[in-house]
Amino acid sequence: MTGLTFSTPFVTLAQQTAVQAEATTAAEADANKDVNKLLCFSAGCVLSALFFLPSPYGYFFPPAGIIGAYAYHPSPPPSRLIGKSAEYIAAYASTYQLKRGDIQARWTSAGCLSGCVILGTLAVGIGIGSGIGAEAAMQ
Repeated sequence: MTGLTFSTPFVTLAQQTAVQAEATTAAEADANKDVNKLLCFSAGCVLSALFFLPSPYGYFFPPAGIIGAYAYHPSPPPSRLIGKSAEYIAAYASTYQLKRGDIQARWTSAGCLSGCVILGTLAVGIGIGSGIGAEAAMQ
């Protein structure tokens, strides 16, 4: 009788850990699948283009957009949680929100950085080309 009394909490703890591990794995896979990476990357590129708006407004858009991508954590679709235990739902929802927000923010940041590099390269190229053309016209 004593063995059953003391072994029950350990079995329950092991079951909860297994449920949480299963929920975490499923949530990470679903979050990775649900994020539209092309949309996030494109949004980052557009944010970098907004940097060239007249000051002071243009300076605020890229950081605000990236912070927004980090802050936005959408909830998982309820259809994935039907018939699951409370422990599973809690672990799945928290992992899904964190993982999806992280993926969105990384792709938005990559798009913003890529857009800045492309636009900076174009701006330097146009500036050099204009300088060479102006110098040639003066000679």
